[in-house]
Amino acid sequence: MEKLKGLKPEKVFEFFEYISSVPRGSGNTSQVSELCMKFAKERGLTAFKDKVNNVVIYKAATPGYENAPTVVLQGHLDMVANKTTDCTKDMATEPIDLMHDDKYIYADKTTLGGDDGIAVAYALAILDSNDIEHPAIEAVFTIDEETGMEGAKEINPSLISGRLLLNIDSEEEGVFTCGCAGGCRVNGIIPVTHAVLGKDDSEKTALVEIEIKGLKGGHSGADIDKQPASANYLLGRVLRELYTKNVFSLVNIAGGEFDNVICQHAKAVIAVEKDLLGDVNKFISDYDNTLRAEYSCVNPDMVLSTNVIDEKDIDHKKLTGWNKHSTEGNLVFLDKASTLKILNAITLPSQGVLEMNMELAGMVQTSQNLGIVALKDDAFHFDFLVRSSVESQKESAVARIRALVELLGGKISTFGNYPGFKFEADSKVRDICVEAYRECYGSEPVVNTIHAGIECGIFCDKIPGMDAVSFGPNILSIHTPDEKLDIASVERVWNMILLILKKIK
Repeated sequence: MEKLKGLKPEKVFEFFEYISSVPRGSGNTSQVSELCMKFAKERGLTAFKDKVNNVVIYKAATPGYENAPTVVLQGHLDMVANKTTDCTKDMATEPIDLMHDDKYIYADKTTLGGDDGIAVAYALAILDSNDIEHPAIEAVFTIDEETGMEGAKEINPSLISGRLLLNIDSEEEGVFTCGCAGGCRVNGIIPVTHAVLGKDDSEKTALVEIEIKGLKGGHSGADIDKQPASANYLLGRVLRELYTKNVFSLVNIAGGEFDNVICQHAKAVIAVEKDLLGDVNKFISDYDNTLRAEYSCVNPDMVLSTNVIDEKDIDHKKLTGWNKHSTEGNLVFLDKASTLKILNAITLPSQGVLEMNMELAGMVQTSQNLGIVALKDDAFHFDFLVRSSVESQKESAVARIRALVELLGGKISTFGNYPGFKFEADSKVRDICVEAYRECYGSEPVVNTIHAGIECGIFCDKIPGMDAVSFGPNILSIHTPDEKLDIASVERVWNMILLILKKIK
């Protein structure tokens, strides 16, 4: 602890370090939930934890604010637990390692969790204070926002009396978000069939690992229009074209860990005749140059490469089909039909922006992101996150994925479906926030809607009369190991939050 000691605002960073002392990846929030309950108990604050680990902490108004409307301070406890390929940390059991320089807080080889730990830290600092003027506070900390806003969906509306919602889950200072897209997660499963080569043919066959790495990745909502290439999609494209030139069979393929992250790294293992190794290597080398030419401005460090490997170097634990069908001395891979099914499943659906908004210039309306691909249990699994501010277009995109998967002999399931957040012409909380910003910064803020999903839509849908706005300090490269939290921005936004609370009477 105390790695952030001395940074201002001190209490905010003290509590950011407090919640960072335990792992809090999505689906793993019990410890951080308990930390929040412990915090409330030690200060004599009323608090409630529900069955899924959402936490609500209540604090009475300070003198002079007894008749002011109650304010809901809201953020999510979970973070995207992403790390670099060479990081050995078990993010399910170990906390992140906080680091900082003069400008930024970051984590060693992992995501930081500024999204959305900073919201929790702000709220805890306010709940802890004895000298901050504020109306009655309801601090609402949800779980698993990053995997479908599951906590917000489960929250009991009766726990929340406030109708002014400050959602501190945006990553660009000076921007008030007052509308967002809805989303739906899609999991596809396509059965595959294995083939076995005899020992003689196995000796004539090489296993080649094809890998693409060094991509920037990014948030599948906020960054989807910046054209950062998806490693999953590009690997599928490379393999699909290679398949038309030098017939091979797929042994394994894997890429991505999260459907809401634009994939940075993917690789496949293929079985190819040894006589064709030279052709394969040349093809990959040429395609590496092709991709660099296409994406050099946004992914200058992207590398496409090959490596001939031994069968013993493959992680059999991740290849149930291999274990089931293999015999000593024989190579096992997918048959040609299954190989082609997988390549079609990756390359035929669109990746990225599907529709732009015709009324709001530059605003993405509908998109889909192929976040995860994996071969396991005799089936190919892949996960899309579909987003749209138009419900019918979201449903249409999901229907197209379903149609393709069914043509390939598979099926899909959908989950994590959440509504958008409608922009309202009149908003008291937005007006107060804009006024506070003007006083703090001496300039006009940006008021917008975004393509990424935020929990405001669910709260407004569940609680009639809820008036919401989302904002936050500058956080760079969220959902990636390059995530950074701007220290000076945190302080400026802190001062603005205090003024917002002061103005609500």
